Amino acid sequence: MLRRSVLAGLYFCLPVLAACGGSELTVMVLAGEEGSAQPAAGLEITYLPFNRDSVFDMLTARAEEPEPQIPADLQAQFDSVAALQETWRAAEAEWGEAREALQNLSNRLQRLDRRSREYQQLYRQFDGLESTERRLNNVRQQAFQAFDNLQVQTLGRADSVRAVIDAWEDIAFMDYVDIEAEILEAAGREIVYDTTDAGGMATTSLKSGSWYVHTRLSLPFSELYWNVPFEVSGPDTLRLTTENAEERIKF
Repeated sequence: MLRRSVLAGLYFCLPVLAACGGSELTVMVLAGEEGSAQPAAGLEITYLPFNRDSVFDMLTARAEEPEPQIPADLQAQFDSVAALQETWRAAEAEWGEAREALQNLSNRLQRLDRRSREYQQLYRQFDGLESTERRLNNVRQQAFQAFDNLQVQTLGRADSVRAVIDAWEDIAFMDYVDIEAEILEAAGREIVYDTTDAGGMATTSLKSGSWYVHTRLSLPFSELYWNVPFEVSGPDTLRLTTENAEERIKF
């Protein structure tokens, strides 16, 4: 009875798909902030003729037990880990620049006569830069240690929370596959899959009509989740970026 009532509610939400015809849809996945975004290669793109999120929402609403929530303090801890990681990466980059400059200066000194005035001037620069490099190296090591310590603590807590959520999902979403199959049969459509190339692009032939474009991209402590509705009526391009993604905490 549960599945029948879920399906009855979902049938009203099914998009209307054209009975014939089709076009190519190019999906481009870009990760990162605008202006510095990089193509995401090797991502599986799923094209669904229905809204998968609506199925999960209805199953969640009808579950016997409420969905377990991520504790607010654990979310704050993840945010702190991400901030410490950024601090460490910035320190790592600054140290790397100093180390490269020190190496370049060392190469110049090796080509000079030690008795020359230029050598003496550059050596004083080298001596000062060497001290700076040692200081920055200590800073980046301390930054990494702070990041790593909190990361280990956070992941330990997250494992326990993830186990609770997984156990709940196993029960609450156990009918999803069967419901999906019945929805596809009712719509007379199939799910289509593709994978992005080295340029973060996938070009796929789809039936004309309404589709949901789904994929997810793993980040260090979260993931970008896309489930974007799109109307296919002719050759077109859909950009998946941080702007139309939902960022979700990752365990």
